[in-house]
Amino acid sequence: SSDVCSSDLCALVAFHGLRSHELRTLQLADLQDRHLHLDRRVIPLAEPVRQRISTWLDHRAARWPNSTNPHLFIHFRTARLNDEVGARWVFLTLGLPGGTQALRADRILHEAAATRGDARRLSDLFGLSIQHATRYTALIHEPSDTPDAPH
Repeated sequence: SSDVCSSDLCALVAFHGLRSHELRTLQLADLQDRHLHLDRRVIPLAEPVRQRISTWLDHRAARWPNSTNPHLFIHFRTARLNDEVGARWVFLTLGLPGGTQALRADRILHEAAATRGDARRLSDLFGLSIQHATRYTALIHEPSDTPDAPH
């Protein structure tokens, strides 16, 4: 069901700060040994994320048993092709105001606060440039009436 997929997408963004295009292009082969291999990063998957992905994979196999689409996330149109899902599908499936970027920004700010502004850690965890990571760390030291996080 879409609820299964929605929780998986949300978990990947909430725990690991994935962007919309990363969710769309994620492939089954990118999941190896409890890790997500994304770009040049190897991300240890949080247990709740692993559980949700396992549930999604069971659902995917039951719903589209003959699909050869290499992407992790598929729907009724892409299951019979090799296409990735679209940005609109991710936005509608998540159903979050602000989409993945708003949730990702919240996650990065949370990590910035938890690490006391460790820009290198933010860069490694979320694939940010040091310049962008520094912009997030600066926000944790500003008063609470600051504008939204940088994109």
